[in-house]
Amino acid sequence: MKIKEVTNEFILFNNGSKITFAPTKEYCNDNYADFTQLDELALAYEFDENTMKFETVDQYGFRFGSENSHMFFVPCYSDLDGYYSSDVDIYYNLNNASHVSFP
Repeated sequence: MKIKEVTNEFILFNNGSKITFAPTKEYCNDNYADFTQLDELALAYEFDENTMKFETVDQYGFRFGSENSHMFFVPCYSDLDGYYSSDVDIYYNLNNASHVSFP
């Protein structure tokens, strides 16, 4: 499967699979995954849906890819200082795939 579309809210694959995040808006916090910073090389890559995996990268974002393949990084940010919450949950087809917690 290949990436069909990348927006601020999701990464959509040509088979209908989707990577999303649960927006965390507690009080005045806004934590999010910045899908638009995905490396353009990912757009030409052929992913294997049966072996998709996700990894938290320190406290700065997550990586995704197929088993035994290149992994692509997506940074995660907080618009505020993370005083109330500094977490972002990443979902693959509505299933929790990764959890990022900022320092």
